[in-house]
Amino acid sequence: MCARRLSALLVFVAAVGLPRSVTAESPILHRVVVAGQAAPGGGAFERFSIEALPVVAPVNARGQVAFFATILRGRSSEGFFRATGARIDPIAAEGDRAPEGGTFSGFGRHPVPALNQAGDVAFAAAVSGGKTVEGIFATTGRRVRAVAVVGSAAPSIASGTFANLDAPALNDRGEVAFLATVRRGRESVEAIYLSSGATLSKVVAQGDPAPAGGTFAGFGVPALNNSGALAFAAAVEGRAVPGGVFVAKGGGTRMLVGAGDESPIGGIFAKFSERVALNDAGAVAFTAALKEAPTAQAVFVIEGGRPRKVVALGDGAPGGGIFSHFGLWPALSASGAVGFTASVDRGTAEVAAFVSGATGLVRLGAVGDALPGGGTLSSFGLYPALALSPSGGTTFATAPTATGEGVEGIFFAPPAALTR
Repeated sequence: MCARRLSALLVFVAAVGLPRSVTAESPILHRVVVAGQAAPGGGAFERFSIEALPVVAPVNARGQVAFFATILRGRSSEGFFRATGARIDPIAAEGDRAPEGGTFSGFGRHPVPALNQAGDVAFAAAVSGGKTVEGIFATTGRRVRAVAVVGSAAPSIASGTFANLDAPALNDRGEVAFLATVRRGRESVEAIYLSSGATLSKVVAQGDPAPAGGTFAGFGVPALNNSGALAFAAAVEGRAVPGGVFVAKGGGTRMLVGAGDESPIGGIFAKFSERVALNDAGAVAFTAALKEAPTAQAVFVIEGGRPRKVVALGDGAPGGGIFSHFGLWPALSASGAVGFTASVDRGTAEVAAFVSGATGLVRLGAVGDALPGGGTLSSFGLYPALALSPSGGTTFATAPTATGEGVEGIFFAPPAALTR
């Protein structure tokens, strides 16, 4: 994944929760899917993760959830699926015909899909037996189309061809943004591209001038809203800020906040999360490491061009204890509610999922909570993460511990849970 090579972006090793004897009162959670459940087309769902990658299952305002899963004893060993209430539909499975020839041969290298309000899904997939080995694909209704494929020409990079594609983002207009590695002779260039209608255009690439000076050196995962604006974290080389959070739209790119800028809680921003979140109002949420500040890490949201703190290390957590570490995949709703996962010291739960909204900070699920359908939330996995819909619905994945305790599945908290 291109963004993993960003030396200027913060690397997070999660404090994974262990089983606890305390079973807290759980909020209203709905089970989306769990391991062992029958999969459409035969077999049973096995896992929803690949190695050490975060499990992110995007959710829309209709409550539909897109997710990756591996399958036991099915006609395919893995695929992407969409849950609508109790119904689960396959989006693409290993062995399905790919749009430009060949068949899909794997999804595990890029297991995070994108989802819009129509229920369309964008995803990356490996292909065998065709003209390409990998591509970004998207659905429109029941039709799957190719957005970009490895081996094809990379627009606006002379003599460049796509060598690797990852991390699609999808909006309600059907536009798709993604990360790309472009091969140009013996060198490789990282870039962000946007597909809009029949047009595929470069948004920004490694070596392009950065707004505050220097040149772009690498990019985090892009976020895309319904106006076509793109937000992303990036590393920068040269006599300028070493990195920052940027927004691109209409051919222009501006920096929202850079390393070295003063933070609203004192000290300066030092590093930024690999993934940021963007809503249609233009607000951007991110996690940042701080220097010479009262605390070392905090979650922020930029609204109206100014960053404000959502929550910081040492702040009190709902249910008791204080925040001791934050996950680096923050989420954002249309109203500006910010979702995040966090480790908690001296509380009743060691790791939990939270949303900060108009009614305050709400804990949605925590290690030790009872889960709907039976079982206990024993772990969020190695890299805890969550997703928020525009209306504030939340999804997160649970996993067994190293010794096998707990439920592996994906769960949904409706927007009403935020008003508890």
